[in-house]
Amino acid sequence: MKIILNLFLLFIGTNVQTWAVSVVPTKPVVCGQCDPGKCPMTSDKECLAGLSLDACGCCQVCAQRERELCDHPDAPSAKKYGSCGENLQCRIRPEVKTHQEALCECNDQIELCGSDGKTYRNYCHLMESAKLAKAEQQPIIKVYKRKPCDSPPEITVPPVNVVNQTGSNVFLTCEVAGVPLPVVEWIYQPSAGKTIVYPTDDDRISTLVRGGPNAHVLTSWLQIQTLQNTDQGVYTCIATNALGKAEKTAYVQVETRRDL
Repeated sequence: MKIILNLFLLFIGTNVQTWAVSVVPTKPVVCGQCDPGKCPMTSDKECLAGLSLDACGCCQVCAQRERELCDHPDAPSAKKYGSCGENLQCRIRPEVKTHQEALCECNDQIELCGSDGKTYRNYCHLMESAKLAKAEQQPIIKVYKRKPCDSPPEITVPPVNVVNQTGSNVFLTCEVAGVPLPVVEWIYQPSAGKTIVYPTDDDRISTLVRGGPNAHVLTSWLQIQTLQNTDQGVYTCIATNALGKAEKTAYVQVETRRDL
């Protein structure tokens, strides 16, 4: 009888323990009475996206900035990120397949030119810079025009030196940026002889220009087919628009192929 009683108590104890472990209630958020005097101090320099109320709806805290995680009803999370700031909207990221996640995105995605002469990717980017400038007592930044600021050409990816054998194909690449979009040409300066400006009617040496990878950026290529000794020399990529000119050079060295 004593053995049976012990087994029964062991059975009951095991099940009670299992129930206690598996059913753990979630601790609710306790807000209590709102006391604004106990709220943390915030500043424009800290809260560039503006202010929002905390989870209890009592204190003003820094709102989430552009591209920061945010609380969305369709993306539940154990961690509370907060609400998006001014001119921002919390949107689900469709590219994330493993779980649902939301980011703050600006409602106005048009590139802008600021009164400081800088181009901003959107209105929210400009407003953050404006708040920071105000907090640091710098000149006020406003929208100058709803398009990128005019800028002289800049060669962001210059051509590089090449060493190759006769009979090979050679590519030189030049990526440029500017507003208005620059015009690109190539100049060849041989070790001895006349300077040549490409493109020309030469079918063996050609140029190609394509927009991208970003707006106000284009990429130009110079292709030399069936490399010859006379192709050795300096090749210059020149980008020009109404505001100026930029140029970068590369040297093509030709080695005579020795067939075994």
